[in-house]
Amino acid sequence: MANISPKAVVLNPAGLAGDVQVGPFTFIGPEVSVGAGTTVGNNVTITGRTRIGARCDFLPGCIIGCPPNQGSDADAPAGPCAIGDGNVIREHVIIEAGGPAADAPGTVIGENNMLMVGCQIAHDAELKGEGIFANCTRFEHHARVEKFVRTSAFTNVMPFATVGAYTFTTGYACVDRDAPPYAIVQGYPFRVRSVNTENLRRCGFDQHSIEALKQAFRVLFDGRAEFPGADQLRSVERSFDDQHVRYLVDSIRRSSASPAGRHRRRDG
Repeated sequence: MANISPKAVVLNPAGLAGDVQVGPFTFIGPEVSVGAGTTVGNNVTITGRTRIGARCDFLPGCIIGCPPNQGSDADAPAGPCAIGDGNVIREHVIIEAGGPAADAPGTVIGENNMLMVGCQIAHDAELKGEGIFANCTRFEHHARVEKFVRTSAFTNVMPFATVGAYTFTTGYACVDRDAPPYAIVQGYPFRVRSVNTENLRRCGFDQHSIEALKQAFRVLFDGRAEFPGADQLRSVERSFDDQHVRYLVDSIRRSSASPAGRHRRRDG
């Protein structure tokens, strides 16, 4: 049976795996399930239709599965919130439940993320996994973050925007539209500054791919805030035989396919 502090309130102990640890002054609602090896610290609140995987760590003061602010739909039941295995949720992190709309995807946190102090995840956002998100990073509703993303403190990802895989945001950056993969982005509106070389090395990219991406970035970006044009994309596509360059070009094409995509993703 789960090790639950007598000073905690757990409304459905059967929803907790047998080795879950729950600290004092924590509240866990009746529809919550928690996987094996997870530790829920003191003063944590987990509510709603929240499903938590194995080996997660919730530190004091975080709030998980709280209903989003939906205006006229404030009384509607909130959607689901799913948190995968191996996540570290630091102090005072807030993760909202999904929105009440029938077609809302729910809030989804993939595996092996670290959310540092004061991060906020709005309803129906999706974090694919393997991310490290610095203090007070905020993901607005329906934001999407691909794998191996890193953020600096006070980054803000706007509604429906996507942050591409392996990208790094500098402090106070605002991702107000789709950010390409493999990049370092800075400012508001953000500009692509360079390839995120160090992260790529740490993630096992070979030197050939890193050099190909550097050359592709020189063609596609020169510190501008605008998307590269179709001619630039075709030139890069013809010039480099590398899977990561192809993925970069495909990602930019998807984002720039329509005026809406050039500013904020609208495809859900």
